[in-house]
Amino acid sequence: MLVLGLTTTNTHLINLHPGQFNSKGNRDLRIIPRNQFLALRIILKSDQNHNQVTTMTSQSTTSTPPSQIQIQKHILILGAGISALQTALTLLTSPSTKHHKVTLVAQHIPGDQSPAYTSPWAGGHWRSHATSAEGDERLRSWDARTYEAWCELLESGDGEVEGESMGERERRMGIGFRPSVNFWGRECEETVEGGRGLWWREGVVRGFEVLPLSQFPVRKGPGQEGSELVFGVGYKTICFNPSTYLLYLFNRIQSLGATVIKSPLDNKNGLKGIITAAKLLLKEKELQDLDILINCAGLSARHFLPAEEAHNLFPIRGQTILVKGDAAKAHTITNLRDVSTDEVLYIIPRPGTGTTILGGYKQAGNFDEGVDEELSRRILERARDWGVAEELRGVEGGFEVLIGFRPGRKGGPRVEVEEWVEAVRLVHCYGHAGAGYQNSVGCAEEVRGLIEGLE
Repeated sequence: MLVLGLTTTNTHLINLHPGQFNSKGNRDLRIIPRNQFLALRIILKSDQNHNQVTTMTSQSTTSTPPSQIQIQKHILILGAGISALQTALTLLTSPSTKHHKVTLVAQHIPGDQSPAYTSPWAGGHWRSHATSAEGDERLRSWDARTYEAWCELLESGDGEVEGESMGERERRMGIGFRPSVNFWGRECEETVEGGRGLWWREGVVRGFEVLPLSQFPVRKGPGQEGSELVFGVGYKTICFNPSTYLLYLFNRIQSLGATVIKSPLDNKNGLKGIITAAKLLLKEKELQDLDILINCAGLSARHFLPAEEAHNLFPIRGQTILVKGDAAKAHTITNLRDVSTDEVLYIIPRPGTGTTILGGYKQAGNFDEGVDEELSRRILERARDWGVAEELRGVEGGFEVLIGFRPGRKGGPRVEVEEWVEAVRLVHCYGHAGAGYQNSVGCAEEVRGLIEGLE
């Protein structure tokens, strides 16, 4: 289906009336006085037997300059993880793009639990992974914008529920403010000069402070000599329960008019095959043909991207433990002296659930879906020995081990426009590793800018 939005500043509009032809076989032209209608949308729908033309008009008191004409395009987003859902929401709520039709096609959607569906297995909370290096400027801007947007969402709401308390909002959306403390066991770029390497300390997060030694946790286990921490900071973070937050975004985009199709696409024939399969699926569903495809497929993109780019994608295995009880604050301890560099200690409460995540593990290139029992033991012992989240002790109930695969990419996230593929403009948005949530809004707004540049 091709949708054209037309306006005019002339005295009359021409209305192509369906089903009316003159003696020469041409459609009758019908004149509508300008004082009745100033906008005309023509929708062309084709099938094997006929071309049907219908008209939709809207009353208005002002005309739209030709430079402001908005032509509706059909944007298909591949995937339904955090990047895909936030991109859809940004497009549907931005004045420059909300007139477009948005459709998501994904094999997995919120509520599904599969190792191939990364987003539900996140921790998580806002803690930037970007460095102060010049090459991370883009990542820093995404993270900062997401923190700002989440603060606005929590404090002002989304306009969907009136008189909502902060607690009610947390439970509905799955995100909430929490105090956070970060500690380091060894000096690194972030800790130099009293934390000057933490680019987000000024003008980004709220309540940032360098913590005195008196507030540092102390290991209590036997044989822990030489395990002192060297630096610590506190700030106001935003924690999230991924399952609830994904479902919130999922429901919101549908309320704004997005179409969601839960279906795999044939990926055996590369990008061209993906686009061909998408076109066939849209035709089967009697939906408008696509104009733009946004690739938010994460690790799954390696199945249809060219070999050179597919080799850049790799899993970063994570293993965490979900326990009952709501930790009072988020804790992170990194760069521990006696611990492998791919292991960290973090305690992250999940707002509105009465549960907390203990972690964690970041092993690149590991696609093992099995539970590492020894790693689980180390996570639990580490949390106990450091004495963090003592309020969780004594809480009745068992625990659940969660395993997920962050979508890593050599060179960092790929967010860019590719040349035409099968008469479709292609925008890539994947490879965010473990930062998909905390840079979701900023990255989605960059994608929106790319879409604007295609018009």
